[in-house]
This record gives sequence, C-alpha cells and structure tokens, in this order.
Amino acid sequence: MTFRHALTMLSLLMASFFSDATSPFYELELTPLTPHVPDSLGYYQGQVLALMLIQPNCSWCKKQHKLLQQMYDAQSQDCQKFSVLMMATGAQKRQLKRLKAQYQSQFAMTSLPNSLANLLESKSTPQLFILDSQGNLVTYHIGFMPETSLRTHMDPLTKHATCRIRSALVS
Repeated sequence: MTFRHALTMLSLLMASFFSDATSPFYELELTPLTPHVPDSLGYYQGQVLALMLIQPNCSWCKKQHKLLQQMYDAQSQDCQKFSVLMMATGAQKRQLKRLKAQYQSQFAMTSLPNSLANLLESKSTPQLFILDSQGNLVTYHIGFMPETSLRTHMDPLTKHATCRIRSALVS
C-alpha cells in the first residue's frame, strides 16, 4: 500500500472523528456471502471491529481466522466487546460462496466492496483492519498477525469497550 492509498483509507475511516456526521465507512453497502449479514457497515458502529480480508486457498487466512475465533470465543457468553467481519476477494462470486463452507465460520462474510478494493494496492491476504468503537482505524496489517501483536492492539480497545449482546453471530 502506498502512502497515498493509506492516506485515502485513513481519511475514509476517520471522517467521523473530525465531524458530527457518520463516517462514510459506515455507509458502505455489503454484499452477503452468508445469511444474516447486515446491509451496511453501520451495523458495527459503536463496536470494536476486526475486519479481515480473505480469499480462496489462503492457508494464512485460515490461521488468522482461527486465532480471531479463539479470541472471540474467549469473551463472556453474554458480553461481546468486539466483532469480526470477513470480506472475501480474489475470485468470482461462486467461488467466494464456497468459502463459507471452507471456513465453517460463525462470523458474517461479505464480498469486498469495490470502493474499498480500489483503495488497496496490495491484494495479498490475509489483511486485517482493526477499528475502535468510533470507527477509527487503529491498525492495518498485511499478512498473518501473530497473537501477541493482535492482543497488543485489541486488549486496550476491548478493556474500555462497553458490553454488547453477541450480535455478529451467523446462525
């Protein structure tokens, strides 16, 4: 990702921080690949969000998913302090729909919106975006993020996050 692309992505994610308006990030419409996916990212507003980009035949994506799943499951059954959304890219829609069977994930899975895809210079996966409860980008990582690094970014965010009912589960 070049500096220009990072700056564009950061300005999209931080728009709500500098104004009273809702961030354009939360207005992005989602194309579901699994049932019970919200219509837009606005559904996640007010939550800490781990947004992971995946693609077919990505072994590191599966490892990152497993780590996020373990962290998510370690939360109290009646309290969710962060959500995970998976966005699939790098294949035709039919191939992307097969991903849900490969991952057997409880997380919502969508296809990557074109408006975000156009901002990414690197098409490598996994890519992980961690956003705080205001929708501000805390970190962006290309490749597998080890557990220690992931916890270093997530723990301060979830420590002060308010509890929510587990709403991002896919049945």
